[in-house]
Amino acid sequence: MTKLKIDYSEARKQYIKGNYTDEGRTFPSLPEIAREFNYSLSTLTKHAANEGWLKQRTERLKLKDIINMRKDFMGKAVKLTKVCFNAISAAEFLINKVEEEQREINEGLKPFEISLASKQIWILRQAMNLIVNSQQTLDLIENGYMCPLDDIGL
Repeated sequence: MTKLKIDYSEARKQYIKGNYTDEGRTFPSLPEIAREFNYSLSTLTKHAANEGWLKQRTERLKLKDIINMRKDFMGKAVKLTKVCFNAISAAEFLINKVEEEQREINEGLKPFEISLASKQIWILRQAMNLIVNSQQTLDLIENGYMCPLDDIGL
């Protein structure tokens, strides 16, 4: 007499992927699945262990967390990119102001003072640092080196 082979695919799917409810997604336990599908708990447990259902569920949950983390990061990366572009624009504004002052000095509209020259040098250094740091940050974002997945080993 031939034994009927039981198809556990629907039980596997429900255990690994979970169920959608009004409160969100829930993950049933093996006893709950055994009751729902009217399977023997010991047979279902052995089958689940042999096929690695728990490991598959865990990997799926980790992947979901990584995807959510990546979505959060991408939103922050967009904001960080905007901040970098604003910083570069501010630095360009400061450089233009220093050039304007220099033009006024060269045309004799404004007297040259050593304190003014020191201030201009300081402003130009700060503006260049702002541009360099912003550009490095933009390069890191563009090349993917600021990805949160870099710190996670799978």
